[in-house]
Amino acid sequence: MDKTAKRLDAINDILSNRTQLSKDGVNLNIWCPFCNNPNKNKMKLSIHLEKSFYHCWVCDKKGSNIHHLFSKLSKNIPEKYFSLFKRYEKKYDLFELSNLEEDLEPVILPNDFKFIVEDFSTIYPNCKEVIRYAIKRGFNKHKMHILRPGFSNSSDFERYLILPSYDANGDLNYYTSRKIDANTHDAFKYKNASIPKSKIIFNEINIDWNIPLTLVEGPLDLIKCNDNSTCLLGSSLTEDMLLFQKIAHNKTPVKLALDSDIYNKTLKIASLLHSYDISVDIIDTRGFEDVAEMTHNAFSGLYDNSQKYNENDRLLNKIRLL
Repeated sequence: MDKTAKRLDAINDILSNRTQLSKDGVNLNIWCPFCNNPNKNKMKLSIHLEKSFYHCWVCDKKGSNIHHLFSKLSKNIPEKYFSLFKRYEKKYDLFELSNLEEDLEPVILPNDFKFIVEDFSTIYPNCKEVIRYAIKRGFNKHKMHILRPGFSNSSDFERYLILPSYDANGDLNYYTSRKIDANTHDAFKYKNASIPKSKIIFNEINIDWNIPLTLVEGPLDLIKCNDNSTCLLGSSLTEDMLLFQKIAHNKTPVKLALDSDIYNKTLKIASLLHSYDISVDIIDTRGFEDVAEMTHNAFSGLYDNSQKYNENDRLLNKIRLL
C-alpha cells in the first residue's frame, strides 16, 4: 500500500469514515474543526494526501502541520498514524537548520567605519551630523550599544547612518545605511549589503528564541522596540526565509508590529505563523506612520496591550473589504 493510501486509511479511521474523497483520489474533504460548523456534514476542509497540507474553503485556514489538525479532530490519535504525516512537508527540514545557513559572500564595512559609541567626539563635520541625526531618531545610550550604529567619512558613505548586523556567532552578516539628508533622491536614500535578505537574520546576536520576538519592518524601527526584536528588512515573511525557519524551529512566540497601512500583510504573516502552531500577538500601530515615529514609551504601551491573533481576524478583515 502506498503512502497516500495509508494516509487515507488513517484519516478515515480517525473520523470513522466521515470523509469525502475527490475524483482525483488525492484531495480528501472533511469537516473543518476551525470553522466548527455544527453541521458535521459540511466538509469544506480539503487535505492533500500527497503533499500533506490542508485548506478550508470557508474560513481560509491552511497549513501543513497535520499533527495540529489531528489535535483539533480528536484527543485520542493512535501514535502509529503520526509517522505517516511528516510534520513539515517542505523543501527544507526545520530540524536541520545547519543545511539552510548557506555560505554567503563576506560582508565588508567601509575601512574607516566607526561605531558611534567608540568615536562620539569625531572631528569630521559630516560624521558629527550623522551622530546628531541618530540622536534625533531616538537612539539613546542603551540602543547605541544594542544596535551598534556607526558612520564613515568615505565618499561612498558620507552622511549615511550605518547599521551593521551580526549573526548568532557575532560575525557581520549584513548592513543597511540611511542618508541623513531629507532631500536625497530616493535611489540613493539607502545603501545596503548585496546579500539576499531571505538568507540572513538581522542582528540575530541580540535574539533570545525562547521568549517572545518582536518583528518590525525596518532597522530604524528597532530603535523604539524592546530589545528582543528583529526586522523583516521589508514587509513580508515567507517559509523560504531563514528568519521564519528559525522561528518555526524554536516555536518562538511572535509579536507583529508592522505599519498599519499594510494590515492585510500583517494578517497574512500571522496566519502563516499560526499554521505552524506559533503564538502570534498583533501590536496595534494605528495613529503612527511606522514604529520608528513612536516614542519609546508609546511603543512600550502598545506592546503591553498587544492582542492575540486568531484566524477569525483574517476572515473578518476579508469581509470588511468586500
